[in-house]
Amino acid sequence: MQERLENILLDVSKSPDIDGGQLDKATRTILSAAMEGLQITRVGVWLFGNNTTAMHSELIFDQHDSDTSQQLSISETDYSDYFAALRKERTIIANDAATHPATHELKIYMQQFGIFGMLDVPLRHKGEMIGVMCCESRKSERKWTEDEVAFAGILADIYGRAMSASERDQFEQMLLRQNEQLEAIVEQRTQSLREALDNFKQAQERLIETEKMAALGKLVAGVAHEVNTPLGISVTATTHCEHRLKKLKAAFEDGSISRKQLATFIDDTFDAYTLLSSNLERAATLIQNFKKTAVDQSSFELVNCPLADYLNALVISLKPMVKKKKVSIAIESEADIKVKTYQGALAQIITNLVSNCHDHAFTEPDDAHQILITIQPHEDGAVVRFKDNGKGMDNETRKSIFEPFYTTARDTGGSGLGLSIVYNLVTRKLKGQIDVQSTPGEGSEFILLIPNLS
Repeated sequence: MQERLENILLDVSKSPDIDGGQLDKATRTILSAAMEGLQITRVGVWLFGNNTTAMHSELIFDQHDSDTSQQLSISETDYSDYFAALRKERTIIANDAATHPATHELKIYMQQFGIFGMLDVPLRHKGEMIGVMCCESRKSERKWTEDEVAFAGILADIYGRAMSASERDQFEQMLLRQNEQLEAIVEQRTQSLREALDNFKQAQERLIETEKMAALGKLVAGVAHEVNTPLGISVTATTHCEHRLKKLKAAFEDGSISRKQLATFIDDTFDAYTLLSSNLERAATLIQNFKKTAVDQSSFELVNCPLADYLNALVISLKPMVKKKKVSIAIESEADIKVKTYQGALAQIITNLVSNCHDHAFTEPDDAHQILITIQPHEDGAVVRFKDNGKGMDNETRKSIFEPFYTTARDTGGSGLGLSIVYNLVTRKLKGQIDVQSTPGEGSEFILLIPNLS
């Protein structure tokens, strides 16, 4: 190739316009180089529209016309030989365009602009033909040389490179906008979730201080189960967005991303955000309603409680809870022990222990399931031992059972609040102490010190 043409190609290749992402600037640089290298007065880029049966002029440089925004179109219906040649040939080399088999249909166009020779190079991007760079000579005796043909072909390849840079820049801008939107949405949802969690903590504090704990025990389990469902859906939607974004990023980095992939990603992301929003709002509403229920509870009264008689009456009302699993509940007392305490709090403690035993200690119906409640005198009041012969707990579970929201049955709707409520009622409301002993396979025993209150 002539050194002059090589130098022009080198300048074009090194130009920041080519990889700058602005396709219009890159196109102007390429067309200017074509005019200079081929020493012609008219050159243009023509691109296919929505299909490959028609092309329109994207940009035309013509020294006889300063208007570069000429809007011209040609269709396969009128120029079938030309379109067929474009699909088949690497380059259309027409020294006499009026008689050349590929360009003879363009006589009217050539006469209009005084064109005699045409050197048309298909433009390709990602392996697909997207249009043509049309180099036109107004000299009647012009013959295109091999160097000029190679020169034009290289410029066409550089155009494909410029289009990739433009597409990459568009994707980057789109991703930046998408990330900004994501950050705003995440911040908004995070704030909503933070407020919901704050409300939930307040509701939990109310729950611990409330006096009618028997009713709230079941309420907590129901609310926890209901809240887990929308939160689980929200986590799944977030994970789906992250997975789709990683796939989009990978496709972008290896250059295989398509318009269809991007459209699918956008549609899927909007669907996920809609799902995320509706379920977080649902969870927040549930927690708000739960808080209101907790605040409305009334207080218990401080009374002299005959423990054996009171717990016997309580157990009668609790037996239906464990009937399906055939659990027997018995009470033993060494003497007629009375303690000045809050009966309602004591009732909630025993109710929660029975419920916890039913849900965790006894997993299947069995005639051998037993709960034994033993009442013993103590110098400060009484010791109540709650013992079951269930499956027991390992050391790790035993150390964590009084922590709020700790549960080994999250998948079946466990809230992780039952034993936390028990602990707080015993230590705060009744000013007592609670301990637990357990061996896997041999059951568990909760030991409660219930002091006299003044």
